[in-house]
Amino acid sequence: MNTPIPITAARPQRPEIIESRNASYRYADGYAHAHRVVQAGELIQTMGWTLCAFIFCAAIAAAHTVLTPLTPAADWLRPAGLAIGALITVFFFWLVGELLCVRGEDLEATLDSAVNSSPFLSDEQRAMVIGLS
Repeated sequence: MNTPIPITAARPQRPEIIESRNASYRYADGYAHAHRVVQAGELIQTMGWTLCAFIFCAAIAAAHTVLTPLTPAADWLRPAGLAIGALITVFFFWLVGELLCVRGEDLEATLDSAVNSSPFLSDEQRAMVIGLS
């Protein structure tokens, strides 16, 4: 009887090498995600400062239109309200952006701990994944 001879293209790798490669890819993806979270937080903070600048410019323009000697005190409420709104806006955007940055940095610290204690990675792979080499 003719028995088929198995043809292999490459020698099979040891399971620990495959697991090591998979773990390093997983950790690298986690670091990329953490960096994106931090960048999103920084973007939100920048958007808040930009929006605050536009609102503050609107407050200055509104104040400029009411700068006459005979304006009643009630006319100052609109520019003052816009200036206070600008400060509240920048505080809100800064707070949300800072919370996102903290969450991303917390994720990075967790990944640092996981990579450092991983039995599947060599020291060279740890340095590569963390970004030290």
